[in-house]
Amino acid sequence: MIALLLALALADPPQPKQAPSFETLSKQAAAAREHNQLPKAIGLYQGAVKLKPNWTEGWWFLGTLFYDQDRYPEGRDAFRRAAALDPKNAKAFAMLGLCEYRTHEYEPALGHLNRARMLGITSIDPQMLQVLMYHTGVLLTRFGEYEAAMQILLELVKQGNSSPSVIEAAGLAALRKPLLPPDLPPTDRELVFLAGRAVCSAAERDVAGSQKAFDNLLAAYPKAPNVHYTYGAFLMLSDPDAGLREMLREIELTPDHLPSLVAVALEYVKRGDPEKGREFAERAVKTAPGSFTSHAAMGRVLVDTGKLDEGIRELEEARRLAPESPQVRIALASAYGRAGKSAEAARERAEFLKLKNASDTGFTATAKQP
Repeated sequence: MIALLLALALADPPQPKQAPSFETLSKQAAAAREHNQLPKAIGLYQGAVKLKPNWTEGWWFLGTLFYDQDRYPEGRDAFRRAAALDPKNAKAFAMLGLCEYRTHEYEPALGHLNRARMLGITSIDPQMLQVLMYHTGVLLTRFGEYEAAMQILLELVKQGNSSPSVIEAAGLAALRKPLLPPDLPPTDRELVFLAGRAVCSAAERDVAGSQKAFDNLLAAYPKAPNVHYTYGAFLMLSDPDAGLREMLREIELTPDHLPSLVAVALEYVKRGDPEKGREFAERAVKTAPGSFTSHAAMGRVLVDTGKLDEGIRELEEARRLAPESPQVRIALASAYGRAGKSAEAARERAEFLKLKNASDTGFTATAKQP
């Protein structure tokens, strides 16, 4: 017995089990993911990124696995790490924004979705791009950026996506309702869908279908806010006189309707009758003194009536309020040119081209980017 105890005491102690290496964990994680063993893959990726925190690919796959399982807060945190490690990764910012949308962090979501688009759409597959565009559009509407939202949502329609969700989102933007689709009251769904169907048909160049949809919209909701304005904007392309009448009808129903006041003022400028537009521009500034569009309209009116100094001051105020607006920059460049301020005009033209190129290649950010 004593001999046996001595033998055991002299034997080599049992060795602790060695923890798997990063290489082992990463390979096992990829295999589990490829075999759709999602919970197992998540655990393995978590172990791997703990060993190697700067593994961008690991954070990316971890984020996608969380997203696929509707675990959006965890997906957000993983994509945030992936984006921080690779600041030029458009897909990481796109997925980060989509997760933030699901966690109701709407302002950073819009900033990250915009950043994804500005980094370049070529790296984003078409399906993800459509999801990105849709969510950017609805968030722009949520923050009151209706024209930008319409541009994006109608681009989706032109690409062949006229699904009910896109029509509804376009209707919200057209009617200038700062709501996300899930927050739309049931009593307004028919109104919003009719408006969305009308503007989407117009984007599809279905003139007859769009006209019929607008007729139905006006027949059912003749006094609903923004209906006549939306119809007027549609008519301006083919029948400016009819479009102007609809804008004026909107102002009759809602005297402080800013978009119609601005549109009417600028339409008279376009027709070479800025004096007639002055009343509407003045009303726009009184209605919304903090809006760049009202000051831009007032500036255009004043410049075209020969009041260059006053007009330039109004346009400079519009630039202060919206330095990212290409339209303001080119209007200011023209005004400076007419006033003989060639250096200032050249500067504004250069800014106009820079901003226009940025808007042509990606979404203009309307929320502060992190």
